[in-house]
Amino acid sequence: MPPREEQSPYDGQWHLDKRVPLALILTIVIQTAGLVWWASSLSERVNSLERTREATAPQADRLTRVEVKLEGVQSGIDEIKRLIRREP
Repeated sequence: MPPREEQSPYDGQWHLDKRVPLALILTIVIQTAGLVWWASSLSERVNSLERTREATAPQADRLTRVEVKLEGVQSGIDEIKRLIRREP
């Protein structure tokens, strides 16, 4: 029979070694906090842009309608010009 290997109570479980420097742990914590702060500021910027877009959306719709009406007026003027030129 082969000899049995001693099993540590930590085998198969995650544990932190005492050789991990405190500076590394602190760096990871600071970077994580910075990432969360950056993500929250990005989220606020997106929300701000969406609110601005919603506020200007009715104006864009009105401008589109005005442009369509202007095209209709322009085509009417062109037709009137053609009729005037045909009749002496």
